Amino acid sequence: MRKINSRSFMILLMTLAFFAGLTYHTVNLVLHASEWVAEPTNSHLTDVDGLEFAGKIFDRNGVVLAQSIDKQRIYNDDEDIRKACVHIVGDNSVNIATAVQTVYRSELTKYNFTFGLGLPDNLKRGNNITLTIDTRLQKAAFRALGDYKGAMFFYNYKTGEILCIVSTPAYDPQDVPEDIETNDKYDGAYLNRAFSASYPPGSTFKLVTAAASLKEIPGIEGSTYDCHGSDIVGEDEITCYEPNGIVNIREALAQSCNVFFAKLAVALGKDKMTAYAEKMGFNSRRSFDGINTASSIYNVSEATENELGWSGVGQYTVLETPVNMAMISAAVANGGTPVMPYFISSIDGKPKNTTTLGSQMMDKEIADKLYEMMDYTVSSNYGKSYVSDKLDVCAKTGTAEVNSEGLAHAWVTGFCKDEDCPIAFAAIVEYGNYAYSVAIPMVKQVLDTAADIYKKS
Repeated sequence: MRKINSRSFMILLMTLAFFAGLTYHTVNLVLHASEWVAEPTNSHLTDVDGLEFAGKIFDRNGVVLAQSIDKQRIYNDDEDIRKACVHIVGDNSVNIATAVQTVYRSELTKYNFTFGLGLPDNLKRGNNITLTIDTRLQKAAFRALGDYKGAMFFYNYKTGEILCIVSTPAYDPQDVPEDIETNDKYDGAYLNRAFSASYPPGSTFKLVTAAASLKEIPGIEGSTYDCHGSDIVGEDEITCYEPNGIVNIREALAQSCNVFFAKLAVALGKDKMTAYAEKMGFNSRRSFDGINTASSIYNVSEATENELGWSGVGQYTVLETPVNMAMISAAVANGGTPVMPYFISSIDGKPKNTTTLGSQMMDKEIADKLYEMMDYTVSSNYGKSYVSDKLDVCAKTGTAEVNSEGLAHAWVTGFCKDEDCPIAFAAIVEYGNYAYSVAIPMVKQVLDTAADIYKKS
């Protein structure tokens, strides 16, 4: 009798476990079937890559970026626009992980739970998706980058709308090169460098070191240092591009004095430098519109004193993404707290996003001081008209050395003070070497185009 009761109890447990599992998988199927069918590994299940009846993709002004006609996916008539937008729109494949046609494939194809992939042709009409990007800025950025590899990212720091995301090298989704997998010209062509790549930030990271110093080091604004072009920090030398003379923190940022900021990093110490870097987006990744960006990295746990100094000027092992760099500039413009970026405006006419604040990066008092310092950096060192003829821009450049041969990536980040053109931006030019002569003129082309479009007379 005891054996029968024991067996009955086991059968009951197994039955309950079976129905619990069945319920769990049924609920998951109902909730996530459309996501699973859109996974890159399942693209073989659909005809013509699943886009033969997909909805249209528009830019913010109603310009058609992609549409399906006679079971063929057709892209914009302008070849430059097609190439400029390929990393955000995508091609017929799912090779670009950040593209709308990869991430939002089920919405575009309007996957139907009842019919699954067997939906009748007369019902296969996908949802239209409207993006926040502006093709006029996309085209300007694409042409500005030219043959360089790199990325440009511009967004409205008041609303969060991404206005421009361009990554190069790019290619034509309407006519994908046959040698895209083997030709060095297209190396990394599937990678959206604005979202999915991280680089040594060079002197743009001095914004992080400056924010920490303004908060944590008493009297820092009144302190000066006589820069002779190099100095011993820890066990080795820190060098500047040239002697900077007697500088305070304001002048040191404007003239990009490495020694000054290296000494600040050492004075702050590993723990405080790490804490402020993490407040400003490092050691984490950004997530929005179904996309996880690459991580920005700040790790000085095993750094020597000299290496800690170099980390304070954006060298050592520090890595940064263009999107997070733009958000730091946005935080300065916004009184310390950035607005989260997004690029999906609506799906099937229904708004997808609202303006959302990110985590506070710095106190308003610190943000206001950095605002003035970045403004002074442009007016005293670059020249206002050199950055834009039509907008009032605050910015910081960076030249990040990446190898022993002296090759460097060129960075520039900043924001526009103009009320009718509240744009924060970051641009990275791989092996551009000199930010002043390479990255700034590229950004200027996009900013002046934005002024023509958005600035009120």
